[in-house]
Amino acid sequence: MRDEKKYYIIFIDNCTKFCYIYLLRSKDEALKTFKYYNNEVKIQLNKKIKVIKSDKGGEYRTLFSEFCS
Repeated sequence: MRDEKKYYIIFIDNCTKFCYIYLLRSKDEALKTFKYYNNEVKIQLNKKIKVIKSDKGGEYRTLFSEFCS
């Protein structure tokens, strides 16, 4: 059961092409999910996210960019 989750967000490591897929109940969970993913990258890989690419929708770009160097 999808637990009534209607949306998804995908983060792809551009170097390895490894995909992280998260299911969301609403679009406003995107920033919280990105913070979680960003923390996973820092802990597991000891790396920082440097660049964000999107589908050119732009609705999340400014929110996510404050977490990237």
